[in-house]
Amino acid sequence: MTRPRKTRAFAAGLSGALGVLLILGGSLLTMGQKAVFDSDYFAAHVAESLGDERVASYVGEIVTDAVVEENQDLILVRPLISTTARAIVASTPFRAVVARSVKRSHQLLSTEGGHEVLLSVSDFGVILSNALAGQPEIAEKIPLNAVAVLGHVQDGGLVEISGQVVRLGQSVPIHPRLVFWLGMVLLVGATFLARDHHLALLRSGLAITVIAAIILFIVKLGELILERIPADPGLGGAMAGVWATFMGGFWPILLVLGGLGLLMSAAATAFLEVMKLDPIADGVRKLLIDPSDRASVRLGRGLFLVAVGGAAVLEPGLASRVLVMFAGGIMCFLGLRELCRLLVDPAARQSRQVEEMTPPHHRTKMLVRRTGSGLAVAALLIAGAIFLTRQPAPLATVPKGGCNGSATLCDRPLDEIVFAGTHNAMGAADVPGWMFPNHQVGIQTQLRDGIRAFMLDVMSGVPVGKVVKTDMEEGEAARAKLEPSLGAEGLDAALRIRERLIDGDESERDLYLCHGFCELGSSRLIPVLVQFRDFLILNPGEVIIIIFEDTVPPSAIARAFEESGLLDLVYRGSVQPPWPTLGEMVRANQRVLVLAENDSEGVPWYHPAFEVCQETPYHFSSPEEFTCEPNRGGDSGSLMLMNHWVTTPPTSLPSIAAKVNARDFLMERVEVFRKERGGTPNIIAVDFYKTGDLVEVVRELNGY
Repeated sequence: MTRPRKTRAFAAGLSGALGVLLILGGSLLTMGQKAVFDSDYFAAHVAESLGDERVASYVGEIVTDAVVEENQDLILVRPLISTTARAIVASTPFRAVVARSVKRSHQLLSTEGGHEVLLSVSDFGVILSNALAGQPEIAEKIPLNAVAVLGHVQDGGLVEISGQVVRLGQSVPIHPRLVFWLGMVLLVGATFLARDHHLALLRSGLAITVIAAIILFIVKLGELILERIPADPGLGGAMAGVWATFMGGFWPILLVLGGLGLLMSAAATAFLEVMKLDPIADGVRKLLIDPSDRASVRLGRGLFLVAVGGAAVLEPGLASRVLVMFAGGIMCFLGLRELCRLLVDPAARQSRQVEEMTPPHHRTKMLVRRTGSGLAVAALLIAGAIFLTRQPAPLATVPKGGCNGSATLCDRPLDEIVFAGTHNAMGAADVPGWMFPNHQVGIQTQLRDGIRAFMLDVMSGVPVGKVVKTDMEEGEAARAKLEPSLGAEGLDAALRIRERLIDGDESERDLYLCHGFCELGSSRLIPVLVQFRDFLILNPGEVIIIIFEDTVPPSAIARAFEESGLLDLVYRGSVQPPWPTLGEMVRANQRVLVLAENDSEGVPWYHPAFEVCQETPYHFSSPEEFTCEPNRGGDSGSLMLMNHWVTTPPTSLPSIAAKVNARDFLMERVEVFRKERGGTPNIIAVDFYKTGDLVEVVRELNGY
């Protein structure tokens, strides 16, 4: 062989080898870069692993131990708690809690100062208590704030190494698609450089198929190894379950990659008979069975057979799966080979001399068939390449019930959703001591019934016995402000109660939800925010809006959100179009949009309500006075609020609500709103929502 030929052969071989490696590397990086280095994807995979029975069982025991340790009396019913815990570990609410904790830990690893990883589920008590609601004597003993630590590593080499890996992966600008397509270019170059193009294509295809099969085997072998490493079988099973979940995303990629290799091999053997199956079968039989004079061959054969046979005895299930996969691969190859041969005239595989003797019209027919077969193979290869380099879709982290009760809403931005809202949502007839309520039931029931927007008045007050004394800094100015909504009768009643109250302990001053005067009825803000938090934990697909009529500093509101735990769930993104979809808010676990009517300065997630919303007037003395003309917020806000209640001081009347909340009346006003304001209201706020058809109308407007 002359030097140019040797150089060309070497270049073809090197290009082919690099091409195969880059294709494999690009395929794996496409999935791995997201699954390992992206906090959201990593957390979603860990949460998804809870669906594995081995993981659910192990985690269920950990959280059970934490609950029992917090309340020793629960040891008497530990089996019941353990059984319930194992069941709810795989539930959607628990997965959402774990995903949030894992995301925080992953983000901690990605910072230079992250030397500690704490994986905890502090809201497990809420979920467990809800699951045991049928046995209230046990449920009431569940410590709602017990922290179950699933993993805690501090100042260890593992944390440092893991952090360095994560930071490196996030900082290095690796582009998997570029790696993959560079590999394809090198592989095509190797095929053209080779003296025998079909033989080069065959070798490349076989190399890709074999390496994909080896990686598939290693993936399964890794699960078996992890299962046996720890002394604790439960931990080993959990590790194997997590591994199986993460590696499960690689299976489609590797199967498609192996399929592309088979297609390349089949296409090569269809164009030229470079592979005879009978000689190959004879060669395999001789290698495995026939005696050989060479000691090295016999030694290798013996070790190989012992290893394969031992694996089959120890892991018959794995051995059978490998055998079935191997047989399936052979069948796929033979099928693809036959399909490729159908596209190629037998004369196309004959020698050039025979081809030259073929009549012109037959040569044209042969050329058309060759072109057609080449295009078909190329189309399949391109389709496979596009699949392998596509952006991996996130795991299904949106609950099965969808977003706000419907899967159709998950893909729609927030400003295209209608929210059922309650005006003075805190004022309810079932709240002890509340005079002049606006609703029959409180916020917990409102949430269960489908209310997703809440208008709340928050004030500062001091408890005096069973009544709260309002912090009246505005003095007489408050009377002029409150009389239109409370009426003279309501205002006089509040002032009479206030006059009988002695000064309370100023050290117990707190934030309360009150309408005008806390003397007429109040609820502490933080426990109500806890109700929101608990509902959102148990229903991880729900998104809500809270609008505060605020007379307290924004910093006080922020502290209340932090103390209640609701701060973890607030929406922190932009409040201008384009709004995120509900699905994006759910996946980010930022599901509470918080707005302030008066002052939100200094708190980044607390937004001015009437810069975000445009609204209708809100003071109507009769249904005939309803109008949809602009009020606060003008006509520039991206969200629209339709105030839909009649003010009859000192309180609204259910009899009027029955009329204005009826479906036909509501829909008629919505149509007027659409014509005058150019869009559907995003929030429809009413009094006495249980009277009438508000929730049903909102569902109809949302299209489900």
